[in-house]
Amino acid sequence: MEELGKLYPIYEHPRDRLLQAIWGKRKQLYRPFWALEHVSFQLKRGQTLGVVGRNGSGKSTLLQLICGTLTPTTGRVWVEGRIGALLELGSGFNPEFTGLENVYLNGTLLGLTKSEINARLDTILEFAGIGDFIHQPVKTYSSGMAVRLAFSVQAHVQPDLLVVDEALAVGDEMFQKKCYTHLEQLKANGTSILLVTHSCPQILQHCDQALLLSGGELKLMGSPKLITSTYQRLNNAPADEWSSLLAQAADRLDEGNSPGPKTESPDLSNAEHDANLVPSSSVSYDARGIRIEAVEVLNQDGNAANLIPVGERFSLRFSYRADEPQKDLRLACNIANQTGIRITGQQHQGPTCAAGDTFSMTFHFNGGLLPGLYFIGGGIWPSDRPGDFLHRVVDACALRITTEQPVKGFGLCDLSAGAPTLQQASL
Repeated sequence: MEELGKLYPIYEHPRDRLLQAIWGKRKQLYRPFWALEHVSFQLKRGQTLGVVGRNGSGKSTLLQLICGTLTPTTGRVWVEGRIGALLELGSGFNPEFTGLENVYLNGTLLGLTKSEINARLDTILEFAGIGDFIHQPVKTYSSGMAVRLAFSVQAHVQPDLLVVDEALAVGDEMFQKKCYTHLEQLKANGTSILLVTHSCPQILQHCDQALLLSGGELKLMGSPKLITSTYQRLNNAPADEWSSLLAQAADRLDEGNSPGPKTESPDLSNAEHDANLVPSSSVSYDARGIRIEAVEVLNQDGNAANLIPVGERFSLRFSYRADEPQKDLRLACNIANQTGIRITGQQHQGPTCAAGDTFSMTFHFNGGLLPGLYFIGGGIWPSDRPGDFLHRVVDACALRITTEQPVKGFGLCDLSAGAPTLQQASL
């Protein structure tokens, strides 16, 4: 898309609409409101692009312009192939028709013939999993049942572009897992996916790139980790600080948009510390009465080290300073991988302290992390207000789990308890 924009006229009085039609372009009787302005980007085949932004930032308008349900005021959109879309709950369904009738209606609107729908019907119904309710009017469906059927239809028409706007949020956990697994299959088959969600973990896990909308403008586009961290900072910052936060994120984007260290570490598997292992994605939120001043990784001997051999215990030491008297605090740490997915973490009760006091807490971990690069974060909140952070840091430091030998475990961490037991039946 190129220079995409959508303007809505805002009239002071209803009669001004009629007067505007009479005057035409000779006189403007409305206040222009740009729901979207100067948006340009490209989504390649097989890529997944996440879209984040606060309510009213223009996300839904963008998707409707892409799908053709809105006409742009400025700019152009090029889409090659068939579009499947879940723009809002129940969109494209006639509530008076049965679920089965709506399957045929939706399939026809998406360009399928009746024989093509018949060939996919069993797969669609099995995926939706709503049983005999398929023969009942859609108006009798719960929101979860409606989104099950809608997603199943859109995902099984083999679209070239699938657009999803928060619709999966109403499904249960098992169905969401089923949907995201199917999205990965579509992606592997060359389908491009545009995913709008407020869930940063979903953006981190499923998207190749992400963009941030604010005030109808595309503010940033880059790695999911950079975009989600910036989005989270905007959500926790006053409006007068947004410009500086976006400028800082743009600077990081210019530096390479890397979620990892500034420089690639050499092979130092026999060393304990790599001075270059410094995250370029560090974020420290505003502190309210207490702050995290330093974060260190310690090896099993208690020495500072950010290169830990696989299987060895390690610790994370957080240093704190109280600017105001504090009590009943929860102190937490977390370990995330390179895509921002949190692997593990801990939280414990903090001490009572006076203004000016300093203290530290050391969190101990078994050696279950697999070889790779990991990032450390942490936070502080009152015991009676979980999630109300007094201070929070993201990617405060990094550690690398090293190995010189092939590792048998795979996934996010190694939870094995020794070698497997083999039992063979005697003949």
